[in-house]
Amino acid sequence: MRNPSSRRAFTLIEMMLAIAIAIAVTVLAVPNMRGVARERRLHETFEKFDAFARKAQLNAMREQRTWSLVWLQGQIALQPGSSTPEDQQNGGDSQQESFPVSQNEEFTLDRHASLLSAKDTPGVWAFWRSGTCEPVIVSYSGPDGTWSAQYDALTGHGQIIDQMVR
Repeated sequence: MRNPSSRRAFTLIEMMLAIAIAIAVTVLAVPNMRGVARERRLHETFEKFDAFARKAQLNAMREQRTWSLVWLQGQIALQPGSSTPEDQQNGGDSQQESFPVSQNEEFTLDRHASLLSAKDTPGVWAFWRSGTCEPVIVSYSGPDGTWSAQYDALTGHGQIIDQMVR
């Protein structure tokens, strides 16, 4: 039986064991946290691109004319398919927007429904005035990983079909 007046305390071994467990948990958790952050940034990249594609779709329906995403060096441009008299009065490119692509990123367009071979297929993705578009697969490769998204022809909405976090 213990003396009620004796004090309870941790021994040095118990404290060292608790510290060792805390260090082990931290060492195991840090790589997972980095992976979560990379996965979040990768998903944000998809969300930003998808919002850009939705903007093309909304412009096409609102203005009742074709809008296209055009793959260019260092950017993807959002362009109207034909100029209106208002565009010509405003200088022509007043409505053009772009989605910047950095040097360590790559967006590719696969127009799998095209009758042309892949090398002969232009990097242009059209959204028609009805809001429909050509079915495509857009792929991304960047410092945080890769993703591929398939875009539905009727809705114009993308869904990630493949993703790899680095």
